[in-house]
Amino acid sequence: MSTEDLTVTQAVAYSVLYALDIEAAAPWKAWAHIWLKGDDRTASSAQMAAAGASTPTAKSASNAARLLAEATQLQTEAAMLMSENRNASWQLDQYELRNEQCLGAVAESIRMGSNDGTLDTQSPRSAELRAKVKQEF
Repeated sequence: MSTEDLTVTQAVAYSVLYALDIEAAAPWKAWAHIWLKGDDRTASSAQMAAAGASTPTAKSASNAARLLAEATQLQTEAAMLMSENRNASWQLDQYELRNEQCLGAVAESIRMGSNDGTLDTQSPRSAELRAKVKQEF
C-alpha cells in the first residue's frame, strides 16, 4: 500500500481496520475499536494489544499504533523544548524515525493479512478502507 496520500495516523487507522477483518481475538478487537474512536491511543495500550493479538496482521497494526503514540510524544516534547528556546534536535530526529518505523509496521500488517504476501492496494476493500480513513482521520 502506498501511503503517500495518507497521513501517518490515517495509515495506522487503515492497518487497524484491515486487521479487524482478520483478527479473531475479542480483546484485540475491543482495543481496536477504542483506538479507532480515539479514546485510548497510548503506547502502553497498543503494546498490550499486540501481546494479545492472535494474528501477525493485528500484531503489526498494534505495533504501528504504539510507534505512532511514541512519535506523538516525541513531537510534544520537542515543541515544549522549543518553546523554552532549548535544543530539540534529538526529539525531532527520533520523531521522524518513529514515523518511518510506523509506516513500515503498517506495510507489514497489510502484507501479513494478504493472501499472497503482497501489499493489497487494488482490491475493493482496500479502496473502501482508504476512503474511510481519509474521511474520518
